[in-house]
Amino acid sequence: MIHSSALPSRFVGRAEELAAVAGSLSEQRLVTLTGVGGVGKSRLASEAVERLGHRGGRAVVRVDLWPVQNDKLLVPAVAHALGFANHSATDTLEAFTRWLHDQDVLLVLDSCEHVRLGCRTLVARLLAAAPGPTVPTASREPLGLPGEQVIEVAPLPAPTDGAELLRARAALLGTPLVSPEDVRTAVRLSRRLEGIPLAIELAAGQLADRTVEQVDRHLRSRLELAADHGNGPARHRALRTTIGWSHELCEPAERLLWARLSVFRGDVTADTVQQVCAGGPLGAEALAAALAGLERKSVLSRRRTPSRPDRRNAARTPTGCSAPLA
Repeated sequence: MIHSSALPSRFVGRAEELAAVAGSLSEQRLVTLTGVGGVGKSRLASEAVERLGHRGGRAVVRVDLWPVQNDKLLVPAVAHALGFANHSATDTLEAFTRWLHDQDVLLVLDSCEHVRLGCRTLVARLLAAAPGPTVPTASREPLGLPGEQVIEVAPLPAPTDGAELLRARAALLGTPLVSPEDVRTAVRLSRRLEGIPLAIELAAGQLADRTVEQVDRHLRSRLELAADHGNGPARHRALRTTIGWSHELCEPAERLLWARLSVFRGDVTADTVQQVCAGGPLGAEALAAALAGLERKSVLSRRRTPSRPDRRNAARTPTGCSAPLA
């Protein structure tokens, strides 16, 4: 079974990602899906484990950690989701680990980034118990445990899967996009939203009162997108709030670098980042550490340019600020 809010009835795209997650979970006990806020980590994890559970007859429990305010509340929240109550004098984590030891369960820990240290402790104990559960996690930052398989979740291809997601959600609202012009507008809107599923879902929610042409025409900024209501975390009801959540999780030096990176539009080399963003609290070592921190937290990613293997490039993130790409 899955303990979660209701999921949309139709999952769109990501066939390769689903196969990669399934393959990793068959070989590793800890698989973490990372990526920028709103990119669809939680939805992908839920879909993957639901399919695995149905095929293998395994129990699936998904625990939303976003309401958990600090690490001390983590173990009780996860134990409660699995129906465990400690009525002994034994430490709750110890008793919970023993109780879960022989259970063949896919334990999905969703939104781990703000209680990362608590998740590290819990998962490390669970992995030390063999056979124990398999733990897929969704987090903007990997847990950093030995044997952790990290899968970076990218935006949907905007012209295909992104546009199809918009059309699927529009159909659920009873406003199908079937005319050639509506289909073209859906593709254009998906491109503007850069294939970010959360942005597409929020845009689709506006189709109850507007045509897709009106939504596309009136959308001045991706960050304006918001929903009036919803079952998910409050930070997922507006794209601006989702980005703000990532900002809150950053260290002061990382926030400063994020602000300085916002002057860039498009790709930028690491040398340029050094020249423009260094200074004050961001000396050479502090700048390198802040870059690494923003990369771990999925605010940016970095890649090496094939033609210039000694250089690293950076590119604008879906949030509208620039960031190095891996």
